[in-house]
Amino acid sequence: MKEVYGEYLNDFLDAIRKPNPRLYVRVNTLKTSVESILENLPHFKLDEDFKEAIYTEIKGPNEINIRQNKVIVDKKTAESVMLGANVYKPGLKRVVINDPKDKMVTVYSDREIPVAEGKYYGTNTDLIVEVTNSLYTSPKLADLSELKNGLIYVQGKASMYVAHLLDPQPNEKIVDMTAYAGGKLTHIYQLEPRVELIGFDHTEKKVEKLRDLVNKMGMRIEIYKADSRYLYEDYNIRDVDKVIIDPPCSALGIRPKLYDKKTEQDILNFHKYQKQFLNSAYKILKKNGVVIYSTCTVTTWENEKVINDPRFSVEYEIRFHPHIHEITGFFIAKLIKKG
Repeated sequence: MKEVYGEYLNDFLDAIRKPNPRLYVRVNTLKTSVESILENLPHFKLDEDFKEAIYTEIKGPNEINIRQNKVIVDKKTAESVMLGANVYKPGLKRVVINDPKDKMVTVYSDREIPVAEGKYYGTNTDLIVEVTNSLYTSPKLADLSELKNGLIYVQGKASMYVAHLLDPQPNEKIVDMTAYAGGKLTHIYQLEPRVELIGFDHTEKKVEKLRDLVNKMGMRIEIYKADSRYLYEDYNIRDVDKVIIDPPCSALGIRPKLYDKKTEQDILNFHKYQKQFLNSAYKILKKNGVVIYSTCTVTTWENEKVINDPRFSVEYEIRFHPHIHEITGFFIAKLIKKG
């Protein structure tokens, strides 16, 4: 990361510990209008760049009361709880009860960082702590009917640039190689429903969830279980107009991040894996076909050094930096297949 940020590395590290100041939602304009959603969700505002995007502000940091009783959770859970999510059994590590009569607890990360407080329900239920005060205040969207009915989709702004840069056109054949969790896939269809859009993922469970999402959002997208590194060999896919690659990565740009640990070997392993997707894209694309490559990480080995491929020309690339743009650390590149 020093290679990217140099003397500004500490600025990046400070920013990554905090959540994005805005929580974004994409309105599914195929089923509803932005105006209608804003009437029902008046605390949201229109984005300045994307007409289908709305946002609400995340507030904080708030003061957390240190109580006698504490609940310790794993890293992933702590990063959700600090934004107001409740504590459920899968994320629980241990409980320390010093006052059995007091039902209020402080929630800590596994590195003893206080992230929230709330009402303790014991360990015999799935809900362990109902959070009443968290380090940052973010609206809870999971129970909204608009989300359940496919009228909105929670998607970061950095991610929304991908479909716009892809610029889908009528009758184009487009492949999303790593389609789960569906944000970019459904955004492409929303921008241009007349495309032939195919999404792939390598696990049956994710494919089922993608199909449920697509149905919920009222879209016609083909989704299949496959290892996208071998689409040409296994499915004889060819003459594709455009491809999206959003490969597994070290996710070092995701916010908020209490801590993270990646070794040099981890990064090199990601690099080799990501290269395989680009190689597959080359095989299935037609001449002058387009690849949009994106990651939510910041290392050059997973970004610039992946797309540095003589078979492609780089038409455009951009980085988003948390401490500058106040969004997720993100990389996007548009590549054109040569010859």
